[in-house]
Amino acid sequence: MRYKPVNILEEDRHLGPAGEKAFRLAAIVGGVGLAAAAVIGLASDHGGERFFHSFLVSFCFFLSLSLGALFFVILQHLTRSGWSVVVRRLAEGIAANLFWLAGMAVLVVIGMGKLYHWTHADVVAADALLQGKSAYLNPTFFVVRMAIYFGVWVLLARFFLTSSIRQDQSGDVSLTHRMQRFSAPAMLLYGVTVTFAAFDLLMSLDPHWFSTIFGVYYFSGCVVGFFALLTLVVFAVQRSGRLTKAITVEHYHDLGKLIFAFVVFWAYIAFSQYMLIWYANIPEETAWMLAYQVSMYCEKAM
Repeated sequence: MRYKPVNILEEDRHLGPAGEKAFRLAAIVGGVGLAAAAVIGLASDHGGERFFHSFLVSFCFFLSLSLGALFFVILQHLTRSGWSVVVRRLAEGIAANLFWLAGMAVLVVIGMGKLYHWTHADVVAADALLQGKSAYLNPTFFVVRMAIYFGVWVLLARFFLTSSIRQDQSGDVSLTHRMQRFSAPAMLLYGVTVTFAAFDLLMSLDPHWFSTIFGVYYFSGCVVGFFALLTLVVFAVQRSGRLTKAITVEHYHDLGKLIFAFVVFWAYIAFSQYMLIWYANIPEETAWMLAYQVSMYCEKAM
């Protein structure tokens, strides 16, 4: 698709004080919400277990948005796309939140004992399956893997953001070429780390169940959520009077097509996982679907 050339120098491209205000507001709302959740959750009869499980679900959701943004940024450099240049900076900003999410991951480490029963030596000693997986599922290695995952993600997000800003300031095309060269190994690192992070953060909640497609399942949700968020962010930015010429209706069309494509992909992965569990009918696999159906029944009953 061909886009009409526009003079972007004629429009406002900077958030300025509005960005600082939005950041402060988000920090206040997030801090108050997290503190309230901690007080309510830690005061429950479950000794904080409810809080840490709720936090993990919320954490993985917001993490998925920034991971989806990082995927988009890497992909645009890998394919040398030109259409996305005007929205890529917004994606780079969303991906930069991985730095803050890395700090919040400390709460997951603190709550490991409440979240993952494989962290308890007595439980492992009484379970042959957990003993077989203990070389991978143990607290020390879990913390090391978390550090590696977030270290890779933060470095990648920082690299593309700072290089992009420098390229804007200097106009040096070699910086663009450098980002394009690094995009292929960056995509490989991204794929491996996101897959294993999904295994560690979510699938290991029930170490007796496993699915080799679970990492792709989480990744597809990352991308769907991000494209929906990016569309809303673009809309909000334009309503504030910024990027009103550089971003056109064609960009909205392309974002909408990407949302549709990855919704189909997400549904395909979800059905593929369900179908394999259904027709194999193996007890250690069907238990996961049974637990899901029970939880849905309880929600309807409430």
